[in-house]
Parts: sequence; structure tokens; C-alpha cells
Amino acid sequence: MRKAARTIITIFLLFTVVSRAFTQGTCPPNIGFEQGNFTGWTCHAGSISVTSGVNVSPSGVIPGRHTLLQNTIPQEKDLYGNFPVNCPNGSGYSIRLGNSSVGAQAERVSYTFTVPADKNEYSIIYNYAIVFQNPNHLPEEQPKFTSSVYDNTAGQYLGCGAFEFIASSGLPDFQISDKDVTVWYKPWSPVTVKLMGCAGKTITLEFTVNDCSRGGHFGYAYLDVNENCKSPITGNVYCNGASSLTLTAPFGFKEYHWYKGDFSAFLGTGNTLKLQPVPAIGTRYAVEIVPYPGLGCLDTLYTTIEASSDAFSFVLPDTLNGCVGLPVNLTLPAVTQGSTPGLQYSYFLDSVGLQYLATPTYVTQAGRYYIKAENAAGCSETQAIELRMNGINLNLNAPPHHCFPATVDLTDPAVTSGSDADLSYSYWANAAATIPLTNASSIDTPGIYYIKASNSICSKVSGVQVNIWMPDDLKTSTAIGCGGADLTSPVVTAGSAPIFNYSYWRDSAATIPVPNPKYTAPSGRYFIRAGVPSGCAIIKGVDVVAKPLPEFAVTDPAAVTAPAKVDITTVFIPLPSVQYSYWLDAAATRPVPNPSGISKTGKYFIRALDSAGCEYVNDVNVVIEVPFHPVILYPNAFSPNGDGINDRFRLEIAGDIDFRGFKIFNRWGELVFESKTEDVIWDGQKNGSPLPVGTYYWVVELVNNKDGRFHRRTGSITLLR
Repeated sequence: MRKAARTIITIFLLFTVVSRAFTQGTCPPNIGFEQGNFTGWTCHAGSISVTSGVNVSPSGVIPGRHTLLQNTIPQEKDLYGNFPVNCPNGSGYSIRLGNSSVGAQAERVSYTFTVPADKNEYSIIYNYAIVFQNPNHLPEEQPKFTSSVYDNTAGQYLGCGAFEFIASSGLPDFQISDKDVTVWYKPWSPVTVKLMGCAGKTITLEFTVNDCSRGGHFGYAYLDVNENCKSPITGNVYCNGASSLTLTAPFGFKEYHWYKGDFSAFLGTGNTLKLQPVPAIGTRYAVEIVPYPGLGCLDTLYTTIEASSDAFSFVLPDTLNGCVGLPVNLTLPAVTQGSTPGLQYSYFLDSVGLQYLATPTYVTQAGRYYIKAENAAGCSETQAIELRMNGINLNLNAPPHHCFPATVDLTDPAVTSGSDADLSYSYWANAAATIPLTNASSIDTPGIYYIKASNSICSKVSGVQVNIWMPDDLKTSTAIGCGGADLTSPVVTAGSAPIFNYSYWRDSAATIPVPNPKYTAPSGRYFIRAGVPSGCAIIKGVDVVAKPLPEFAVTDPAAVTAPAKVDITTVFIPLPSVQYSYWLDAAATRPVPNPSGISKTGKYFIRALDSAGCEYVNDVNVVIEVPFHPVILYPNAFSPNGDGINDRFRLEIAGDIDFRGFKIFNRWGELVFESKTEDVIWDGQKNGSPLPVGTYYWVVELVNNKDGRFHRRTGSITLLR
């Protein structure tokens, strides 16, 4: 066994069986897990430590540590290497041994069987793929996978049957993962375990995986043992009519050197040797197999050309036609029709049988594939088949929109215009084409329907949308408004088909238009016509509720002379349950500061709002005549003490004037208040601080607009507390 490498690495390994290979009784039952369970296998679990190594004991199946995996289409891929977690040789089942958790775990599966007494040359084949994580540990501490063969009869392990995988730059075909640069992986490779001279012996296969012994890095394996157990070298049996033979040596070795049986001539390298023409029966050949370091023993295998009288006829067409978009099943009996009954088949991407076709039951790509046929006597032949994927041009044109009760004819040639000329059509209610349409020429319900087009080779199913606007596609709800309702509001037709354009009518025949659909009145039944691009339309009724407005009449007040004021809250008779407000503009955005004391000529607005949310706005004209000379009104004392009585000093000016400014001074001539606007209000403070009780003096400046004369008026005010 080779010395472990210094690089410390986590491991994934995958092994799998060729489940469709021979089942003649030469392999123990369920050795490849093809029963879909662990029957015949013993599951173990435990741990690994630096001092004692791997320590496992029988545990039964532990979910997550001994996991059965069924092959899927498409195949599940490994996270790090992006290769299938099931071997790409068509096996039905594999298992995962271990998991991606850390903690110095170790798992094992073992299988004990007896080699048939007449099988002195016996071999077990498995495929593997490996992924290593690279911790910086000593070799004996790193994760690893081992496979061992124990001879129960002799009570010892077979040295050349043991394989141990630890991170090593010497292992071929390793790549760095795109997902994690600390991870190495090796795609699928086959390995053969030779059991020479073991006829009649009881053998135990052991497969073990462990995390790193420090507990911080994980390792796991996927395993599936080949159920085709036979002589290490195959292809040596001559069958009637064969023009050549291909000898195949065990998989998984570094080098192969082929010789004549007496080593008198070197014949070639590689794990296969093609013999053409067929040599004489009894001719002997030898192959020297050189393992990778630490993976088996240097050995020489021999085989002799034999003849079989068993019937063997392998019939395979040169070409097989498939259809684009539909998988082809190469394992169907029709593909090998005419061949000798009972042959077993394997499927490959290459002529020498090194690259398995992963899913021969589900082939979607055109190309050349290889099928190997073999009978019970060992006669075999590999032939190529060319798979052609033929397409169908099915072009479906959606019929124009129709309106109920019109129907759609799917059989109209316009629907399939642009498709291949040699197609025949059938019509279906579902995509699987299992529910036929009984009214394909008179579809009266909108939806997606399916047309199946067929020619002499292929068929294709595609869906086509049928649009029939039903009465239910136009949805209406009651239109409610104050004075009149807005029929054009999206709320009225909410839930309708988005393609509609609308018009509004007073009668169901849509002959009398609504004059103003944005303000429809009086209350009653109206109609909406929903049109579509094809020209058809749906007409549906809609109720209009035009709630009454809180209308009121206004009497303009008589003109007054300043400084008199006008109270506009008394110019109308209020209605019950109606709220009134007063505004400087018709949009009711600027409130009147003191509607009961209007001091300026102008138009003012009164807004009425009732309990139903309806409003009505009326205007009132106020005329306040002003004297020739300005009139200034002011108090001579005020008390800003916060009692709500006479808390502010207010200056009021009547007349047609241009206000220039107002100032208040204390008795020392210091400015304590100033206003640039005509609305003069003082709270007895300077810069936010209350001023003391006393007499203060004010000055106002203005211009009389009637004669242009400048006026300065003064006065005093007593501040009290």
C-alpha cells in the first residue's frame, strides 16, 4: 500500500454499478442496490481519532449517513465537481456514504458473499469520482476513502484488493473546483477488484469513508457495485459470424501492455485490444496491468480465445429517427428487434465502452451512440447507431378576438398557416393530448387549446390562445357621485379585461350617448359599451346614484363704510346637518381669517359639506367703502397675561392706503416691535421675552392712494399685567 501524501484533503467518492448488466447468478443479490434498498449490506457508523484511527460498529441504516439515491432525469450534479451523483452508466441506484457535516465521523458499508465454486477468475467492478478538501493536516489525520477485500476463509485481507484514496498530486485527472479553490475533484473513473483463485471462498467487501481526525473537515462517498461479476478479461468468446473480437482488460489501472500468451510479441496498450481477423480458437493472450501508486498490485492476466455454439445475432439499424423535444429510449426492444432473445445490452458514448451513456432511456441529443450486446456464454459485439433528431415546424396563429356568442374554428387553415405542408392535425383540450376536443370547429369558450401536428416520423403538440369576450369579461359596479357620477372612473369597470375601450350610453342599444359621462345625472340605469380591437363589443348596464348637493342661496350684504365690517356667516339660510366654511378662493384652499368681520371689499366663497360627503360652493360679494382719509383704530391699553382677554395689541386701518410700516418703542426710544405688513398684532414681547409694565409708543407710516399724500401717525399704549 502506498504511503499517504502530505496534503490533507476532504473527500467525496462515487461508485456505481451497471444495473442492466448480466444477472445470471454470478453476482450476489442486490450487490448493486438495484432492489432499491440495503438488503444484503451491513451499515456501520463511528468515528476516527488520531490515536486509534477508524472505529466503527454495526449501526443499521442511519439516514443522512447511509443514504440511498435513485437515478433521476436530469441527473443531480455534485456541488463541487458538477458531475452526476449517480454514475453515468445507467445504474438505477447508488448510495451516499457519509455526509457534508464535520465532527470526525466515519461510516462503512460491507457485503459478505461466497464466490461460486466454478469461478476461479472473478472480479468486482465499480466506478468512482472523488472530491478532496484540503486542510493543512498530517497525512494520517486527513479524510480518506478506503476499499478492502477480506478473505473470511483465510482470515486475512487481500493486499491487492485494497485501495486507499488520500489527497495526492500523483493521482491523475484531478481538477480544482469552481465552487471552492480548496477542493479538488476527479470525475468518474472505473476500478476493478480482481479475485483470482478465490473460487468457493467467503469474501467481504468493505467501503469506508471518514472525516479528518481533527473534526473540522468532512468526507463522503457515493457507492454502487457492479452487478456484472465475471472474468477480469472479457470479449474472448468467438460467436458465429463475428469478424473481430475486442478484448477488454479490467478498468482503473494506469497502464496496459498486451502480449501474445508466450510474450513473443508486443500487441498494444490501452485497456482494450481489437483482434481482426478473429484468431484461432485456443490462442492465448496476456496483459500486464500497472496500477496507479497505492491502488492495487502490478499483475499479469491471461485469456484464451474460445468459441461458443450459443445462438448470437445482434441486429441494430444504422440510423434511428427521433423527434426534437422528445426523448428517445434506446433500451426499447424495438431498437434491437431481430436480435437473439435474451441478450443483455450496455450503452456507451465511445466504441471501446469506456464512456457510459448516462441515461439511455432518455436521449435528447442527436449523435452516434454505441450499444454492446452480450449473451450468457460471453459472446459480445458492439455496434454504432446514428440518432437523428427530426423537427416539426408547427406554426400556430391565434384566431382573431371574438365576442360571445360567436365561436372560433380551430380547424381553419389560417390557424396553422406557415407550418410544414405534410402535417396532419388533431385537436385536444390538454397539453398531453389525451382529452380530445369534440367542437374544434366551433369553440365557444375562451382558453388555451392544443393542436397536435404529425408527420410520418414525429408529432408535436402546441397550444393556441382562443379569445372570446364573454359578458363576464366586462364588470361594472354602481357609479356614485355628488350631483352626478363619473362613469369613466376605473373603479366603475374594475376587474374587466384590460384590452377594452369604453363608451357610455343612455340605452341598451347604445344609440343615445351620455352627454357628460364624467358627470352623469340624474340617478338611474345607464349602459357601458366595451369594445375590442376586432370590432366586437359587449354592452352592460350600470347603476348611477347622483346624490343631491347641499345647495344654498346667498344674498349679498349691503355696502358699508370703513371702519365698519361685514359678517358673511349671516348671508344665507343654513341647512341642517351641513357644515359651512369660508374661503378666499373658489377651490377652498385659503381660509378667510375672520368671516364674521370682513374689512375689505372683494368676492368671498362659502363651502357647504353634508354628511354624505357632498359639497357645494357659493360666492358672496362684499363692498366696504373707504373714507378719503385713513381711519386708524387701536386700543390704548392691553394686558398680555394669557387670560384670553385683551391679550394682544391690534392696529386696524381703514381706507384706500398703501401701508409702509409700523414700530413700537419703549420710553427710552428703543425699538421693541416692528411689522412690515398691515396686519399688526403685538403680544407684549421683545425677541420672545415679556416686556415690563409701562407705556410704549407706536409709529405707523402709510400713503393715501387717493391723493398720494404720505402720513405718519403716532400714539401710545399702556402694557398691563
